[in-house]
Amino acid sequence: MSFRILIVEDEADIAEPLSENLSRDGFQTGIAPTGEKARQLLTHHWDLVILDLMLPDLSGEILLNYLKQQPDYPSVLVLTARGTIQDKLSLFRQGCDDFLSKPFLYEELLERVRALLRRSQRVKSEVLQFEEFHLDPATFRLRVNQQETVLTPKEASLLKFFFSAAGRLVSRKEILENIWGLRQEPNTNFIGVHLFNLRKKLSELGKESWLQTVRSSGFVFSKPEKT
Repeated sequence: MSFRILIVEDEADIAEPLSENLSRDGFQTGIAPTGEKARQLLTHHWDLVILDLMLPDLSGEILLNYLKQQPDYPSVLVLTARGTIQDKLSLFRQGCDDFLSKPFLYEELLERVRALLRRSQRVKSEVLQFEEFHLDPATFRLRVNQQETVLTPKEASLLKFFFSAAGRLVSRKEILENIWGLRQEPNTNFIGVHLFNLRKKLSELGKESWLQTVRSSGFVFSKPEKT
């Protein structure tokens, strides 16, 4: 089995030799010099993303958040010039699986890549659980008690995001950045259509009241209060 690795790096003198070395070591690679190109390539399957935080068009942190909201998200190895312990802790809190400070030795990067891929193969089939919700990230099946429905990949991404943000108000802008990696909504009903469809699936399970709209502010995903 040949693992697929996407290198998100705008410096060609780093990305191209890295791609060549990884290819020589048996991996399939792709290069994205911008955040926008990365989003386009991420419509395909990748086992690992090597992510530089300093991109010309999009914050690496935004792309990292976008990656971690995808149903079958890849492992992420961040390349960073930031070396403080606070920076490293912040990266882990944002969802990176490992990081490597620049400049780095290829031999060390290769071992970190291999370790991340071994780990991801062990946990890939784990079902996500939140309260009474059980979401299978591989099949997008959502189960509550004995009832089950199948989500689309984007609906599963939205639900995972709401799990992580449960109990707090989230804006349309925050959803747009985390789920689609965009800063501006393509049209006025773009997010609304996906949320409508997710609510419909939740309704099939008798859980539509978990997702509430806060007029002119955003959305809250939380357990309904008993009346």
